[in-house]
Amino acid sequence: MKAKYDNSELGQAIVYLVIGFVVFLGFVALAIDGAMALADRRNLQNVADAAALAGGGKAALDLEKWNIDTANWSCGDLQFAMNNAEYFAITRAAANDFTITDSVSITRNFVDATCNNARKYIDVTVEISATTPSNFLHLVFPNALHSEMEAVTRIYPAGPLAFGNAIVALNPDTCSGGSVETGAGFAGNTKVNVSGGGIFSNGCLVGSGNADVNVEGGDISYFYPAYKEGVFSPDPIKATEPIPPSKYNITLPDCSAAGVDHNLDAKTLEKDLKAGPVILDAGLWCISGDLTINAKDSLHGTGVTIFMVDGWFDVRGTADIQLSAPVEDPDPSPAIPGVLIYLPVNNPGPLILNGNSSSFFQGTILAPGADITMNGTANVDAYHSQVIGYNVKVNGSSLFNITYEPEENGKLPTYMELYR
Repeated sequence: MKAKYDNSELGQAIVYLVIGFVVFLGFVALAIDGAMALADRRNLQNVADAAALAGGGKAALDLEKWNIDTANWSCGDLQFAMNNAEYFAITRAAANDFTITDSVSITRNFVDATCNNARKYIDVTVEISATTPSNFLHLVFPNALHSEMEAVTRIYPAGPLAFGNAIVALNPDTCSGGSVETGAGFAGNTKVNVSGGGIFSNGCLVGSGNADVNVEGGDISYFYPAYKEGVFSPDPIKATEPIPPSKYNITLPDCSAAGVDHNLDAKTLEKDLKAGPVILDAGLWCISGDLTINAKDSLHGTGVTIFMVDGWFDVRGTADIQLSAPVEDPDPSPAIPGVLIYLPVNNPGPLILNGNSSSFFQGTILAPGADITMNGTANVDAYHSQVIGYNVKVNGSSLFNITYEPEENGKLPTYMELYR
């Protein structure tokens, strides 16, 4: 009896269907588990951020309450603020159903407040971890669903802008050759004397020509690698940290509170200057448009903050400028204590300062998004200021002095930022 073989291919398709169905279900499971893992990571990061901000907020309030600023800063005296920061961070995490039991970084769930004495800040670090339940992914990737997220809030005390430097350039770009177009640049035959503060550049720091730059009462420093010539005394040093431009995103002054007569179009002020000397009343002055103060114009004002809403501020040579910023007490609001000229970070300027033998500027000149050019005047005592710009250039052919005294200039209040 012969065996019979059935050569029919019927039924083979179902094998492929079963395999395909299993693969399909695997992709669906991966998609579902992956989406759950991503959602949990986002939630975990939000919880860490919220906890770090809660701890940082409490530390900032403590610094304000006890009048802790850069002048009396000592990490040894701030343990109470750090303890409170840790407690509030733990409490906020618990409110979001995450338990933190450690106050040092020995586990994956901890909060730790640390203090930096040199740069004067407190960091509140929160790290939390969790494992997302899964139906399938853990069989293939056992550790794929475990997440560890970190957040750091940094708290700075109240104190002078830019750590007491007299000239600050925020542009982080390096420079090539001897260019003075970026960062902090000193050109011409001018002899620059800075007293009471230092010079700082986030990037380029350069002296060209016969410029001679001397600092007493501070350092000359830069953060990113920068070209520099031997015109500086003392020698420039490498800074340990940059100065973030976001530090100067200060609250914009309230022009509506300044009064209608203190809100001017630049062309209106130019017209008034042509008619004769202009004396500004004390307070906040909000100016819109491009302002040019021409040679032989005269602009005086005591206790004023000039807020350039938009447009440039250009003082031409031989103009007579005598301006001083308001003092802190009594409260000059809506003017800003210690701030003389302010261009907000979204105003690219430029800001150009010249003057004659009687010109005088007292107070902070703050333009974090603009180029500032300062040309020497016949009055060697013209600048009692702190100058902060995106790029700062000092030109001239004569002696140029800038004197920085903290009580005459602007200050930052206690503030914090989500550092990472």
